[in-house]
Amino acid sequence: GRVGRSIIVGAGPGGICMGIKLLQAGHTNFLILEQAPGVGGTWWHNRYPGAACDVPSHLYSFSFEIKRDWSCPYATAPEILAYMEMCVEKYGLAPYIRLGTTVIGAEWEEAMSTWKVQTHNGGQHRADVLVAAQGMFNEPSWPSIPGLHDFQGTLFHTARWNHDHDLSGERVGIIGSAASAVQCVPEVARLAGHLTMFQRTPNWILPKREDPYRPDRLAYYVNAPDAVEQRRAKLFREFEGFAMVNDPVKRREIEQIGRENIAVVKDPETRRKLTPSYPFGCKRVLRSSSYYPTFNRPNVEVVTDSIQRISAKGVMTQGGTMGP
Repeated sequence: GRVGRSIIVGAGPGGICMGIKLLQAGHTNFLILEQAPGVGGTWWHNRYPGAACDVPSHLYSFSFEIKRDWSCPYATAPEILAYMEMCVEKYGLAPYIRLGTTVIGAEWEEAMSTWKVQTHNGGQHRADVLVAAQGMFNEPSWPSIPGLHDFQGTLFHTARWNHDHDLSGERVGIIGSAASAVQCVPEVARLAGHLTMFQRTPNWILPKREDPYRPDRLAYYVNAPDAVEQRRAKLFREFEGFAMVNDPVKRREIEQIGRENIAVVKDPETRRKLTPSYPFGCKRVLRSSSYYPTFNRPNVEVVTDSIQRISAKGVMTQGGTMGP
């Protein structure tokens, strides 16, 4: 039957993949609408210090465009973004992408059997097929803490990091202790005069190989036939068994690895605060080998008192007023 026009919302990995596959199937009547000024989705927006992926690099490329020269076992955000931009260029996708175009609504018109897609600039596009590829992280999630915008210091979200602001020597507060915090806390701690991390619930954090591949290992992945394909297959099998976390014996083994990772924290009270009280797998699993050592620094503290409100000067908790 007739294949009409397609509209894809989002030029992140999902939208890029969809566009490439349409072109490979001979379809050129499509548009990709992207709100950001560049492609890459979450990897375009997230440029905070330490931003990286906690899926092993070799599993983190399209099966039809395998990247063999990842510089390290877990790729950093700039390297992933460069890969996404390369895919757009290599497959000739750029002419089909409208950057800086935010989709604000889509309506199914029954009589015409088409989608009417509206954009922020008053534009309207019609399509036979609408693909939602905007992902989960296209809008920063701000906490609903009273007084958040009363704060008179510098305030920004990790997903909209203010690189013009120098944190050197400053008193810094980070609210939250999950994936983004685990990656940026060690980086911020090296710069800040004092860093307070406000934690609601600790996470299970497994060790992570953060060092780059040695030249001989990198050369092996680049040059040996099927080296990356075999590595991908092995990683896939491991993740497939690991992701369900429904084997109690395996779960206890992993929790032990997590506790060994936490054991580097010297202060018993800080170590207690950072230790989860729930089974591994109840929340998203994180990876870092640089996070826990950061809490041995004299300029870093973790606060678990619940936040009551934010004032002009800092964060007010149930247990009293904190900085930054």
